[in-house]
Amino acid sequence: MSYKSLNSTALPRMLLAGGAALIAAAVIWLVVADGNAGAAGTPDSDTTAAATTTATTATTATQAGTTTAGSTTAGTTTTSTQGGSSSKAPASKSAAPAAGACDPNMDPFGCPTGNGDFKVPPPPEEPTLIPTIATKTTTRLYGANPYQEAVSVTQHIWPAAIPLNAPGENDNDPDRPWALTLLVPNDPLTAITATPLIHFPDDAPVLYVTKNGIPKVTLNEIKRLGDTGISRYNNVDAFLVGDAANPAVESKLKSIGLITKEVTGSSVPDLANTVDQLYGSIQNPDTGVPAMDNGAENVMIGSMDGTDYRYLLPATHWVAHMASGLAWVSKNSVPQATIDLLKRRNGNARIYLFGGPDQISGSVASQLAQYGTVLRVTNNDNVAFNANPVDNPVDTAIAFAKMWDGAGEVGWKITGPGHGFTLVNINDWQAGVASAPLSHLGFHAPLLFTNGPTQLASDVDGYLSSVAPTYLTTPADGPYNMTYVIGSWSQIDWAQQSHIDYISEMGNRRLWNTNSGATYGSSAPIP
Repeated sequence: MSYKSLNSTALPRMLLAGGAALIAAAVIWLVVADGNAGAAGTPDSDTTAAATTTATTATTATQAGTTTAGSTTAGTTTTSTQGGSSSKAPASKSAAPAAGACDPNMDPFGCPTGNGDFKVPPPPEEPTLIPTIATKTTTRLYGANPYQEAVSVTQHIWPAAIPLNAPGENDNDPDRPWALTLLVPNDPLTAITATPLIHFPDDAPVLYVTKNGIPKVTLNEIKRLGDTGISRYNNVDAFLVGDAANPAVESKLKSIGLITKEVTGSSVPDLANTVDQLYGSIQNPDTGVPAMDNGAENVMIGSMDGTDYRYLLPATHWVAHMASGLAWVSKNSVPQATIDLLKRRNGNARIYLFGGPDQISGSVASQLAQYGTVLRVTNNDNVAFNANPVDNPVDTAIAFAKMWDGAGEVGWKITGPGHGFTLVNINDWQAGVASAPLSHLGFHAPLLFTNGPTQLASDVDGYLSSVAPTYLTTPADGPYNMTYVIGSWSQIDWAQQSHIDYISEMGNRRLWNTNSGATYGSSAPIP
């Protein structure tokens, strides 16, 4: 077996992954009440806020930026930031002005007043759809807590607009999911471990429940989605993973007609092994091992120590996108359950370690190499750096978004425009997991992190600027980028969202001072 390092400068090759297309009938809405999405929240406080659009929503919209009849259509609030990437973006409003303190540089004609001049209702056919805010190149999927965040994601992706008995609806995955993956929002290791179940043929997005039942906002979304059931796996409607497998959740689901499957383990590594066996039996019943179309048997591995799971969070979006295994180690040891998972690959595993030696030691990497080829996903590059750079989850996520390993068909290989991205606060792992379906359908948007609510990480700023589109003839030629911003205004504020919109806009590559941006060919693979 071999052991080598892989990073974002690896030789690019063709990534045959999903295209960039918006879900049909997607409707952009105004936001609901603000809050802290990083906290698990309580079902009681969650349900009313998530299911009801209040006057507060329009207040947020008008405070975030001036809305006029010319710039707001079909419920979409559009900011008038200038396009291009040749200079630093202007400052944005970060909060509503105090009374009598209107800034003439921000609002030269006076501050807007009121709490929104009109309200956008949900469509009559879907009264539980939740409003949100979009700009030219960003879409806010709002949630004041994890329950709401997960619902905002599934509502964006699956319209569930066609009757279940319509011809072809059983296979119509863009309209309805085939199943659900239910988790509790207070256990990051278990939640990350469950994400391989999202990918086809399960097609099972994440929703959050509690140890004692199902919050109203989640229950309403389960009913709205009306999943088809997994035809090739006993018509199962919901995987109940970890503490989500409790009597209160199970009895409620059964009472409304769902078929459930409990997925549990005595430890996180044991659970990962169980998920791998379950998903493998559905995705590749001939061998029971998840495999790519070229036969690659890939496994994403992270460290269970402390908050090192953050390094593996970007892998949740990959395993939602492509058939893969996911497993755990500690910095200096390998659990037996992980060894068992790898042994099923009969020496053919392609093992991707997320993080540097401070997260997963060289001795562990060497031990894992007994079971296949080991590659690191890290910000290191022994050509670019004389000394090893300090690794962190933000840089690791960018490295994974750029990298491409042709042998395993792994990596997003995004070094140019025409792509989607998902942005979450590094402290909001629940949003990172719940947003993984954004890499499963639609724009196929890999995960990136911001360090806090008010400042975009400088490396992420640079990366998004570098892949911003530029044109030579006309901006109508495209392509265009889209960044999904997940969570409440206290997780990622309006200033960050509007800044991303600014740096992601189409620019003129012929301008003498354009110093960033690219064309779609910048990501084209080398044959």
